[in-house]
Order: sequence, then structure tokens, then C-alpha cells
Amino acid sequence: MKGTFGSLFVAVIFFLILQPDLSMARQSTDSGTVEGVVLLAAKESPVRVGGRYGRPSRSSGASTSSSDSVLIWLESTEANSGSEQRTPVIFDQKGLSFQPSVLPVRLNGTVRIRNSDPVYHNVFSLSPKNRFDVGRRPKGEYLDVTFDTPGAVDVFCDIHSNMRATIYVMPPRVVTWIKVKSGDSFTIEDVEAGNYQLKVYALGFQERAIPVEIVSGEAATVGTLTLSN
Repeated sequence: MKGTFGSLFVAVIFFLILQPDLSMARQSTDSGTVEGVVLLAAKESPVRVGGRYGRPSRSSGASTSSSDSVLIWLESTEANSGSEQRTPVIFDQKGLSFQPSVLPVRLNGTVRIRNSDPVYHNVFSLSPKNRFDVGRRPKGEYLDVTFDTPGAVDVFCDIHSNMRATIYVMPPRVVTWIKVKSGDSFTIEDVEAGNYQLKVYALGFQERAIPVEIVSGEAATVGTLTLSN
């Protein structure tokens, strides 16, 4: 009897020790992976309109070669799955360019627009639903701007017409996002099983969206996604 009780006691202890690992195993089988390649189609020195007065200038093409120039995100088809952004994200100006060239921010999130250059900048956007103007700012100054409407916000400097960037305000159902370089493969791991929209954006290119179904324990391969201008 004592031997039977002792064996049972050991079995219970062994089960309790393994229970967290078993729980983690169940969680891992409830998620999957999205993978693919994103490619920006070549374009020849397009003319863009920059500055408050619509001064034409040639694009330098720097945005298409940046290591973080392509924004990829997943949107859930279910209820709101996004989390709140509690601290400002930094949108800097260095070397007469915006850093980063594409900045994702959560809906109702705040962006700290900072000047780290030894010259004045005047950062603004005429995007209808997220219009702002930080005014002329010397080195070291910043202004916090909150964005309450999802979508791409085109950003320029009224002093330097070659400067351009995008602040992308994420929709409320965004699950996660990553940034990659054109031509690189991407992988989004630990995505809960279900149906999603995979969306891709790059500065100066048309946004693209495709439906993706995540199956537990499997990888959803979307192939090569090419963005055109």
C-alpha cells in the first residue's frame, strides 16, 4: 500500500512539473508562420512634388535602398486586436534626411518629431486627415504629434525639398508588423491561427494587400510580392 501511494505521489509531482511545458506545447500548436519575399519594382528618377509651394524635385531613390524601407503588417479579420502605444516613437532628422524613411505608429499614438541636424527644419504634412506643421525647429528641439486616423501620412520639410518620408498610422486591427529591405525574404512567427490581411507598403509605391490563412503548426507562404509605383 505504501509503495502504491509513493508511486502515485511521484506521478502527481512529475505531472505538475511537466504541466507548464505541456501548456507551452499546446500554445505553440495554436500558431503558425507567414513567410515570403517583397520586391520593389525599379523606377527611373521619378519627379515628385515637395515643399509647401509644390516645388518639383528629383527623388534620390534613397528610400528604396534603405534597410527598413518596406513595411509589412498583418490585420486581423476579428475584433480589435491592437494594443495601446504608451510612449512617443522618435521620428528624427539627421544628415538632411528623415530617419526612418517609413515610421509605423499605432492608432492614437504619438510621434516625437525631433531635429538632430545643425540646421533648421520645418516638418509638415498636408495629408487631409492627419495634417500637421511643427514649424521651424533648430537642432535639439522637438514636437509631439498624435495621429488619430489610420493610413499613410506623407511628410516633407518645407526648407529642404529633397526630404520625404511616411508616417504610417496602423489600423485598429493590426496584429504585428516588421520592416525589411527590398529583395529580402521575411518571416512573421507565432501568429495565432485564423484569417488575416497581409499588407505591404513602401514610400512611393502602391500599397498591396492579400488574404492569408494561418493554420496551426504550418507556414503560410505568399511567394514574392512585388510593389509597383
